[in-house]
Amino acid sequence: MDYKELVSHGDLHYSHNVKRSEGGLPIGNGVMGSLLWTSPSAVKFQVNRVDVYANDRSTNSFNQRHMDYGYACGFVDIDFVDYGEDVFQDGTIRQHLSLYDALATIQGNGVRLEAFAYDYSDVFAIKVADERDKPQGINIKLKMLRPAEVQTKSHLAVSTLSMRNGIMLLKQEFTEGDYYCSSVVAVGISGRDGVIRMNDEAGGREPVCDFRASRVLGQPNETEMRLCVSPASGSFEILVASAATFDRNEDISAAAVKQLEAARAAGYEQMLQEHRSWWNEFWTKSYIRLSSEDGSAELVEKHYTYYVYLMASNSRRGNYAPNFGGMLLSPRGDLRHWGAMQWWSNLRLYYNAILATGHYELMQPYFSMYSGMYDSCARAAEQQWGSKGIYIPETVWFNGVDELPEDIAAEMRELYLLQKPWEERSEKFKRYAHKKHPHESRWNWKGHEQWIDGELVYTDKSWGPFGSTSHMFGNIAGIAYHYWNYYEFTRDVEWLRDRAYPMIKGAAEFLRNYPSMRKDDDGKYHMYNTISGEKYIGGKDTIQVMSSLYGIMPVLLKAADLLGEDADMIPVWEEFYRNLAPIPKSDHPEAVFKTGENEPAIWVGAIGKVLDERRDFATEPMRYFHLCSLETAYDQPDWFETGAATLAFQETQLGGDWGRAATEMSSVASMLAGMGHAEGFKQAVLAQLECINADREYCYYQDTGRIKFYDNRLTVREGVNAISAQRLGNVASGLQYAVCQSQPGGPGKESVIHVFPACPKDWDAEFSLWCQGGFRVTSAIRQGVIDSIRIVSTLGGTCRFRNPWGDTGISVVQEEREAITLQGSMLAFETSPGTVYTITRTQ
Repeated sequence: MDYKELVSHGDLHYSHNVKRSEGGLPIGNGVMGSLLWTSPSAVKFQVNRVDVYANDRSTNSFNQRHMDYGYACGFVDIDFVDYGEDVFQDGTIRQHLSLYDALATIQGNGVRLEAFAYDYSDVFAIKVADERDKPQGINIKLKMLRPAEVQTKSHLAVSTLSMRNGIMLLKQEFTEGDYYCSSVVAVGISGRDGVIRMNDEAGGREPVCDFRASRVLGQPNETEMRLCVSPASGSFEILVASAATFDRNEDISAAAVKQLEAARAAGYEQMLQEHRSWWNEFWTKSYIRLSSEDGSAELVEKHYTYYVYLMASNSRRGNYAPNFGGMLLSPRGDLRHWGAMQWWSNLRLYYNAILATGHYELMQPYFSMYSGMYDSCARAAEQQWGSKGIYIPETVWFNGVDELPEDIAAEMRELYLLQKPWEERSEKFKRYAHKKHPHESRWNWKGHEQWIDGELVYTDKSWGPFGSTSHMFGNIAGIAYHYWNYYEFTRDVEWLRDRAYPMIKGAAEFLRNYPSMRKDDDGKYHMYNTISGEKYIGGKDTIQVMSSLYGIMPVLLKAADLLGEDADMIPVWEEFYRNLAPIPKSDHPEAVFKTGENEPAIWVGAIGKVLDERRDFATEPMRYFHLCSLETAYDQPDWFETGAATLAFQETQLGGDWGRAATEMSSVASMLAGMGHAEGFKQAVLAQLECINADREYCYYQDTGRIKFYDNRLTVREGVNAISAQRLGNVASGLQYAVCQSQPGGPGKESVIHVFPACPKDWDAEFSLWCQGGFRVTSAIRQGVIDSIRIVSTLGGTCRFRNPWGDTGISVVQEEREAITLQGSMLAFETSPGTVYTITRTQ
């Protein structure tokens, strides 16, 4: 495989300045990232970090939507023109992002710049070449995000510019009560002389710091400083380092300077060589190659490759996942629409497709963040709900949930569990709630705020204690199931014991012990008063919660058995699981949605009356927890039949066009591919990429229609400064299922590999992807014909797969050994670790 040739299909190429900064070139190392964009005279970027938060779960100062902030550390402009012709002009500018090398290159009139985010420390390395006939001085500007001191109620943000060892420094400090977070951006040069300048407090004099000294005159009072680089022909390097801490006593400026000086000592070329080596090796882990006569397959392929690049750039190191809206790429400061909290229903779309790439390291920030909030979420389960296990809100701060005063917690339980009328909540509770952020799930009953006579006033959303996410619990099991899937791919028993099992058990025990879970006269356990996906408010047996229970309980039982844990609880859990109420269907007398008398039953959103009067079918069992997929047809055919009927019903509702269901957040492509619907998958995935116009003709880089996107394929659905790659995560997950899936017949069951189960007939495809059990599978289909399958068993164990040639006999060759012959639909053979197996048909 020529990985460079393949990966370069996803490169970005511009011959113009982007219209908005959001369209810039993305670079990042998983902790520190940015977009690079140009104006006619400058290259600009914003330094963002995944571990910079202005406030945390304890804040009482941000009780308005979209006003909390985080991630951004400072602006950097590289200004090439003082007086003279612009250097970056539409038509002559060339901008290129090489995914294979993770290297951004910008070529202008007489100037050239290349940049990358170094993989072994938090440094942007930038090489600048001035080839103009009359070189000019180049000004590197380091700018604050806000005025030097900003007070928001009890919260204080202080920014300071300083110099150390010829390096410009911008420090941010955020404090509120016991909370503290600080970041530093350090900017220096190598290979050229320069002078640092900054306005002083006294009235216009500019203190000068020689590049090789650190002597500053006057006291800085401005939001910007400049490193003025002497004019000369040839090249020099700019190094931009950053660091962050939650420790008041750490000298974070020294940490940033140390990284910059280490990078300067190593030299640009050595860093670039190490950087390229890392990325070039990264791409050999897995791949998907597609082709078709109409070009649609190639379009999907390059977006898939680009998704993998984005995840490696935004989620690789550190203890925190990037925010779904903006990631490490926001270019407009640190205020983002939807704020700095994590929204799991959005965030999951970035991580659903990671495991099949084999890049398990990209999951670690996600796991570290949620595991890091375990203790606070265990306390929240007890305080807020009177339950056990862990309560992870759908919308949550990076460090979890704040502990409540006991009297507030007691009243909250009464109110939220409908044991006390909403109208009777105490003034103390109202005052306490008034200070809290309305995006946080536990306070999400707040309606939109408004200022009346200088006072911030809220109404509720007319559902009492229910908000859009207040009683959403499916995410808790969804997070835990990601942990389980990680184990299924890696078979790391110690990781299962130490990291996954506490989350799996915590999720299951919260749901089982939720006070509105009860065993009714029918002998079944029913869940009351929950929310499913911001709808079916206050419903009984809502589709998301019941899917979660059917997903997490068998996984808990299997994990406990594997680990030899909780033997005394296993009978309790088994009884609960055996007697769960069924996932709601349209043939239930109280279903929120009914099909016709002679129509097959389909899944619906809830049983009984719901406060939002939602009436609809539901597809959650085909989108979460491996509850319904191709393999379910063999293990639990009645579930598969319900899923097929639900898909048929929805297809009729859509007039046969699955593209109509493919919104940015929709996982419809994964659902269809998982159920083996190749044509529906194709319709959905192409619509999600917005590559078809109103005449249903294929076109490229279209910025009109339902899903608008920038030059860099990122979208703007989430609002100001919250650019998104959610649709790319959905496309990636769907594509993987279309060419290779290793889903079990149900949660906790043995996984079975299917190759090309939903590949469109007019696509040729080749892939190398990872499957559950540690199997790396490589195969190709051309004009509908599968030649052979190559399976590398990295862990050993039984390999199970569905015969892609029907019931035809197949031959399995283990390296140079004699072939074995197998027959039938389900094929299984034992493997040894590190061994390669080649599978071909015998007829």
